Amino acid sequence: MSEEVWEKVWKKDLVTSDYSLKYLDFMAGIEKTLPDHATVVEAGCGTGQTLAIFSRRHTAIALDLSRSALALAGMVSDADLLLSTIFSMPLKDSSCDLVYNSGVIEHFPDPRNLEAVREMARVTRSGGSVLIIAPNSYCPWYRAGKRIAESFHAFEFGYEEDYSPARLKDVVEKSGLAVISAFGLQALPPLATNAHELAPARIRRQFGRIEGILPFRQYYAYATGIIARKP
Repeated sequence: MSEEVWEKVWKKDLVTSDYSLKYLDFMAGIEKTLPDHATVVEAGCGTGQTLAIFSRRHTAIALDLSRSALALAGMVSDADLLLSTIFSMPLKDSSCDLVYNSGVIEHFPDPRNLEAVREMARVTRSGGSVLIIAPNSYCPWYRAGKRIAESFHAFEFGYEEDYSPARLKDVVEKSGLAVISAFGLQALPPLATNAHELAPARIRRQFGRIEGILPFRQYYAYATGIIARKP
């Protein structure tokens, strides 16, 4: 994935999207499951918002190929900053308790996607966790929005492949990890993206609570995710 693409994305003024609100709340729940002083890596950190959650109690590492992304992560968290690609992380084997990302592996074609997940697994200790989230190809409003953006040459995130829940599970298992659970985030059409906001975050959080009663949302939510464990 080109560094120039992400420099343009992360240099813009950004809105905290509906998905970001869901993602932050979800990762706050993950943080509570970790022992004190765990080592946590976001491999493709973007804005680094979730690292602010982890860096309060753990050793948090922000890794990205974009200097602009790392600058944002440094402003919102106390994470250590690493300028690197996900394919050759400058970290020791089995040195991390949790390695995660959101919106990363879909930007790499086969077999580079699998190489990325295997590198995440390499730096994870035995018994540690790998968490991966990708846009869900079954989400109707995401597919419609992406097609509209592409038709106007306005899709800004570069090369991107489709991921169904089944495909994501297959990639994770091929990397040698054991799938613990699958989940979906942001099942409702958004009231805010990274660029546009139709309602303030407080109202959007309240509206988003409706998702708690929606069944099988991992199959139609915007994001499909896997929590896996390294044997």
